Amino acid sequence: MNDIARIYRAEILRAVLGGNPHPAKAHDLHRINQIAERLAECEEAQSMLRAKGYGGPGSSIIDAARQVPVNAPQALKKVFEPASHPVPAAFGEWMTYSTDQIAAYFRIPVDMIGGE
Repeated sequence: MNDIARIYRAEILRAVLGGNPHPAKAHDLHRINQIAERLAECEEAQSMLRAKGYGGPGSSIIDAARQVPVNAPQALKKVFEPASHPVPAAFGEWMTYSTDQIAAYFRIPVDMIGGE
């Protein structure tokens, strides 16, 4: 059990038994530990989702999870599928490509490529 889970266990014991009870006073300490560990895992998952831009302050973990796109595998497939146009044979051939063509080939925004 990690430190966050121990904090949750203590909060659960205080809420149920009142005061500052010793964990030995709990009837089913194993179940309380399981609940505390689940709460700690949820908190960690929520902070990971927020770090990736999902959810926000005051939103529940369910709200954050609902924002995660369900089509992520399809989006990744599009990124890694073969290019629809031929690969230049030599470096010199790249010099004949426009900025738009290079951006399309690498699937990146044109503004990420230096000016011509």
